[in-house]
Amino acid sequence: MKKLFFAAFALVAGVLSAQAQNAIHPRVEVAGNFARSVITNVDGSSVNGLKVRPGFRASVAAEIDLAAGVYLAPGITFRQEGAKFANSSLGLNYLSVPVDLGIRVGLGDNLAVSVEAGPSFAYGISSVSDVKGAVDAFKEGGFKRFDAGFNASAALEYSKVYLRVGTELGLVNTLKEAVQKASNKNSSFFVGVGYRF
Repeated sequence: MKKLFFAAFALVAGVLSAQAQNAIHPRVEVAGNFARSVITNVDGSSVNGLKVRPGFRASVAAEIDLAAGVYLAPGITFRQEGAKFANSSLGLNYLSVPVDLGIRVGLGDNLAVSVEAGPSFAYGISSVSDVKGAVDAFKEGGFKRFDAGFNASAALEYSKVYLRVGTELGLVNTLKEAVQKASNKNSSFFVGVGYRF
């Protein structure tokens, strides 16, 4: 875990150093995260009856100008994934490092829209469950700590405050010991507000 985050910090620091001559805009953001695992059975069929599990998301990032209206936005995000079943729920807490490419278009005084997309690399730090006596899904359960995915979002900004909506799609089967075609992938939709410095 330490090596992964040292590498992520080194990447962010390297990008910041290389782009020191360009404008850098830090930002902070909080959001509601609506997660739903995409689960398939051993025969490859989809598991039905899963519900959305509401959670929390918080992130910091640095927008680094690359060209007029184009920027790179590496950051660090805490996000709550998981799923709700009929009578129980499982929450998976991750620290992730998204590296997004963005485009911002000004619409007039203090108003702008932006879109971003890029890969995200995550590490599972803990889990929660409402099942009595449940073990940590990462330590003793059947889930891998590493996850990777693709995220995309759009934001409407007014005078440094913005509203963002987006999605994150997991690309990694997070089951430690997948049997035949069984898989579990994280998927979420988020809505939040932020401040761009």
